Amino acid sequence: MAVTPKVTTDLAQRQLRASSRRFPIHPEIAFIYLGITIFTLIVVLPVIHVIARSFSPEAWIRAGLVFFWPVGFTTSAYTEILKSPQFLTGLRNSVIITAMSGPLQMLLTTLGAYALSRPTLPARRFLMYLIVVTMIFPPGLIPFYLNVRSLGLIDTYWAVVLPYGVNSFNLIVLRSFFQTLPVELEEAAMMDGASQWQIMTRVYLPLAKPALATIFLFYFVQDWNMYLPAVFFLTDGSKAPLQPVLRDIIFLSQLLASGALPAQWQELAGAEGIKAAAVVLAALPIFVIYPFLQKYFTRGLTIGAIKG
Repeated sequence: MAVTPKVTTDLAQRQLRASSRRFPIHPEIAFIYLGITIFTLIVVLPVIHVIARSFSPEAWIRAGLVFFWPVGFTTSAYTEILKSPQFLTGLRNSVIITAMSGPLQMLLTTLGAYALSRPTLPARRFLMYLIVVTMIFPPGLIPFYLNVRSLGLIDTYWAVVLPYGVNSFNLIVLRSFFQTLPVELEEAAMMDGASQWQIMTRVYLPLAKPALATIFLFYFVQDWNMYLPAVFFLTDGSKAPLQPVLRDIIFLSQLLASGALPAQWQELAGAEGIKAAAVVLAALPIFVIYPFLQKYFTRGLTIGAIKG
């Protein structure tokens, strides 16, 4: 006797319900959750460990007793850093550099990405080749330094702002995002008499909020964590941003800790605690700003990577 499709469907549904009772969560889904949990622990536990070390005295850190909770809670490492005039100067310089770089980078990247996404742009493919070449073959350090020096930018904030005005990767991501938006939007706006500037600012940019938030976060992290460009181009210590200043504070604390006796380690804000506190303080602005951009981050990055 032939089995009708309806009977076959009912049988399959009963078997699926029976298997779901035996396995409340599908094995593949459980494996995915397990993998995500392991990956999350790998990412989060080192951060918790660093925070715990930053609130622990030097003696307990050197004894290897600090793991995921402070032992002998103390804020001496943070006090040692925050009372340093160097830290306040470096913090001020990082804020200035980030405030100067961010708007310029977003403006140049947005203008370049929108122009390169337009099919009517002459030599568009050739220009993209030039941009990709800069990613594969970056300029050498010595020619780069000589170029910045010839422009008279050494020991000025512009030395770490102008040469980093556009990041090729960010430009390509934002260009790809613009290309995913329907061309019909531009055609409709042109029929209404809108100029290219009005089309970009009133039609495309409001739709590109996820991509713009993602690019802004990339630039913010790059500018806030600036280290090597500041070391190369800012020999004046009064203009050094936060990262080189924290390096100097850590080196000084290492020298002090190396000359201290083991009995003094408990009262001393030594190198290990200051290292951990420096990491926390340097990453704190990123931790603060990321939750506000997180809802745009994944969507902006994935959509911008669909079409090249």
